[in-house]
Amino acid sequence: MAFLNLSRKVGGHELYVATLPLMTSNMFLLCGSGRALLIDPSESAETEHLLEERGITDLTALLTHEHFDHISGVNRCREWADAQPRGTCMVYASRACAEMIPNPDKSLSRYFMSMFIGRTEEDRELAAQIFRTDYSCDADVVFDGATELDWENLHLVLREMPGHSPGSICIEIWTDGTLAAVATGDSLVQGNKVITRLPGGNKQDYREVTRPYLESIPGDTLILPGHGAVSLMKELELG
Repeated sequence: MAFLNLSRKVGGHELYVATLPLMTSNMFLLCGSGRALLIDPSESAETEHLLEERGITDLTALLTHEHFDHISGVNRCREWADAQPRGTCMVYASRACAEMIPNPDKSLSRYFMSMFIGRTEEDRELAAQIFRTDYSCDADVVFDGATELDWENLHLVLREMPGHSPGSICIEIWTDGTLAAVATGDSLVQGNKVITRLPGGNKQDYREVTRPYLESIPGDTLILPGHGAVSLMKELELG
């Protein structure tokens, strides 16, 4: 996976995105002074090269939800940080997410390969390289409802947003008192209705909790979706 510099900045920080092949799942990265903020980390040699170039040893990883394609790089982030002098890696997740990611059945890691039955041999071979049926990881900071943290000059608010999955959250990124961006995970993906049919999904929760929240986001806010292109809220349609 290669990083793409979106030619955008959030609070003065360059925003990068890497997309997981086959699943088109997004990982977002903001680099600070010796620190990096990752949303939904996935494995990427390009990530590590960029971190090394920037002299980064402190990683903060935020998980939008528990599904394997959005957590697949957590362990690699920890390994990378452990290999750095004074390296650290802290992973944040909602309690529901944190309770599921140690279990390959609940994170759906166990079942990802079945999605490629009937696909081309090339796709199946690539999937076998990317996806693990026994993947397990853990969170360091677990919260209920919402939590806040400061990172560099940014203020982050993590809010539970059920519907797509029990552990789903949206991540607000504030700068100078303005909501600059929201990472929505799979609760908002351009051109697609939110998926609530997976285990733990709940259409009523989405309609009563998450959709009203999404509708309240100002139009000029940058949306960082779990899949698809980065865009402004006013450019999107809710499914």
